This record gives sequence, C-alpha cells and structure tokens, in this order.
Amino acid sequence: MKKMTCVVIGGGYAGIHAIKAIQKNIGRNQSIRIILIDPNPYHIKKVLLFKPAVEKETIKIPWNRIFTSNVEIIQGYVTMINHKEKSIICQHALGEEQLMYDNLVITVGSCFQKSDPNTGGISLSSPENGELIFNQWNENLALASKANNQEERKKLMAATVIGAGISGIETSAALAEQMRKVATIKGLNPKEVTVLLINSKNILFDEGPGKLGIMLEERLFQQGVQVIHNAKAICEKNGIVELDNGQRIPSGLSVWTIGLIPNPILSSWDIPLTTDGRVKVDESYRVKESIGIYCIGDCARIVNPRTGVEDQMTCKEATVQARRLGKIIKADILHKRSPIHKTAITTYCFGLGEKQGLVWVELPKINIYLSGKLGFWIRKLTWDIASLVK
Repeated sequence: MKKMTCVVIGGGYAGIHAIKAIQKNIGRNQSIRIILIDPNPYHIKKVLLFKPAVEKETIKIPWNRIFTSNVEIIQGYVTMINHKEKSIICQHALGEEQLMYDNLVITVGSCFQKSDPNTGGISLSSPENGELIFNQWNENLALASKANNQEERKKLMAATVIGAGISGIETSAALAEQMRKVATIKGLNPKEVTVLLINSKNILFDEGPGKLGIMLEERLFQQGVQVIHNAKAICEKNGIVELDNGQRIPSGLSVWTIGLIPNPILSSWDIPLTTDGRVKVDESYRVKESIGIYCIGDCARIVNPRTGVEDQMTCKEATVQARRLGKIIKADILHKRSPIHKTAITTYCFGLGEKQGLVWVELPKINIYLSGKLGFWIRKLTWDIASLVK
C-alpha cells in the first residue's frame, strides 16, 4: 500500500490536535507520513501569553513533549502552495525545499494585533513582549520603593491594560495580583497598586449574558482591577495614557491587548480568502477551489451550515474542529460521506489570578456559572488539554 503524506502547516492548538486526530483515524489502518511545518522549535501556549508578563514561566513546549514519534518536524515557512502538483515550497535553515503531499492541512492560526509603535506602550503579542512587560513593572516597583515624590510613586505603581477581551481580562487580573505581591516584598503598600482595564464597550464580554459581565467585573475588582467602560485609548506618551473621552491617566506601564487577526501569511498563498483574511472552507473544512487541502482553527471561516453561526477564534473551537477533521479526511480517503461542521457547546473560561477563575456554560434553557477555585481548576484543565499537556 502506498504511503500517504499529510502535511500540516502550523503547530498551534488546531495543528497539534489535527495531527493526533489524523494518527487516530488514519494511521492505524494505513501507512502515513505526517510532516509538521512551523517556524518555531516549540509549541506556544498562546492562551497563556499573559503568563510571561506576570511571572517567570515559560509557555513554550518542545515538540518532543507533544509528539514522541511518527511526526517529522520542519522548522520553517511555507512560501508557496501548488494545487495542481499537490506540492508546497518550504523555506528553512538548509534552504528551499519542495514537498509533495496527498493531504494538506492549514492551521496557521491567528496573531495578536500589534499596536502602532507611535502609540506607545507594549503589545502583548509574543512571549518576548510578555517578558518586556514583566521587566517593566518590576523595574517600576523597584523605583517606586526609592521614590520620595508621592505622585511619581503613584504613577510607577500604576498599570493600564488596553483592550478588555479574554486576554485583557486575564492579564489585568494576574498583573494586579502579582504587582501587589512584589510591592509587599519591596516594602510598598500593596493597596497603592493600581491596575486599570480599558473597555471600549459598556460591559465586559458582551458576547455573553449581562450577568457574566457583571460577575467578571466584580471578581476583577476583588483582585484590584478597576474597569473603565465606553472608552478607547488613543496613545501612551511619557507615562500618560490618553483616552478618547479626554481622560489622561498617569501609568508607569501600558499594555495593549487588542485582539486577534488571521495569520497574514495566508495572503501570500494561492488560496481563497474572505475580506478579513480567513480561508474559505466548506462544511467539512475543505478549502474551496482546492483538492486535498483542509483548513481549521482561527485562520478559517467556519460556519455551521444549519444555523449560519460562525465559530469564534478560541482554542476550544480549534480542538473540536480538529477531532472532526480526522474523521473527515478518513471518510474522503475511503470515498464515504464525510461529517459536517457542528457548533460546539458555548463555553468560556476566564483565569482571574493564581487560584481564581470563572466559567460560563450556555445550555438550551440555562446558563451555568462556576467560579472560585473550581472555576480556576477547569480553566487550567482547558489550558493543559489545549496544548496536549498531561
């Protein structure tokens, strides 16, 4: 039997779970070669991007911790996809290489938006920027412990998180908690630590019920975070954050968490994209106008064919899609009817510090909320499952 070659581009949540699903559904019955192409020598736990910003913790997992065998890793970039020849061109340390495939899975995901350098502050867009944020607030607290001027000390002990999505909520909670701890160690009054979260809307996380937004704000307040609603940050300059409502906030640290965009590399390939840069796929994740190419995760526009509801850019959707993709590829190989996309149960988890969390589950007739240590345990479990950590 001919050995099949399956190439997966992108080692984020969708990519690693797609590989596991392909191994489970196809690898047991057919000889298959799986190649993962990613620019990094590790998987990045992107949902934990705030962690390096608040403590010395790595969110990079070497590939050999995730795939013990039977997966070839190429550290590089795909520069071209040739539909007719079913081949790709990959650029890596040894130069340019052409690879043939039977099935190609695109899972390059999304990127955190970077703020304009002219707007000041630091974008929480990479682990390296997270480390810059960590160093900044630690340096600020060290300076505050020596400052004689009360206004200067207040400014150094203040941080502003701009953007109140899940990343902004989790970053602000963890930042307030850790800054207070370090302030105490340095002999400062932890109650003087100020963390502000700038929300452009009138309630937190308006994708959910109003009660969820209220609960999130209450728990953030308990952690030492104050939310400013209906405001947008224009820029940070010389330690002053300017809002569109005219407010000027003294802040020793400004962190931008302004959402996700589909991976820009998609625009360099010959594949159909939506106006916002996501890949067009059918109800079984097949890339339109292509043969043997599939796409899931943040970089794909995936719609429930029954309801018209689009999947969101979260690791939960990506992992559910990946499990179904394994069955779809198997069905396509056997020329059988393939599964179609279904929307997963609406569930959102929020980490609110080291031991606090909040979980919302939407069922047909009831909303379930789990908070405190149980909420955090569930949130941590989802973090670990998403990155295949045991």
